[in-house]
Amino acid sequence: MARIKYVINERRLAYEGALKIHAEKMEHAAKEERERENSADLQHQEQEAREVASPVSEAAQAAVDNLLQRPTT
Repeated sequence: MARIKYVINERRLAYEGALKIHAEKMEHAAKEERERENSADLQHQEQEAREVASPVSEAAQAAVDNLLQRPTT
């Protein structure tokens, strides 16, 4: 009977250890996924900001160059 209890206890400890390792792996994977999503969101926001920004017209650029006394191209 003592041997049976010993074996059952060993298996329980092994199972609990495996559950702990699995939980740590899942937590690590979730953290990486959140970081990846945050990075993708930031890149998407930067891309939208670039697309929304209106390009400077040639006339406006020439006026700025004239005010700053830069030679025009």
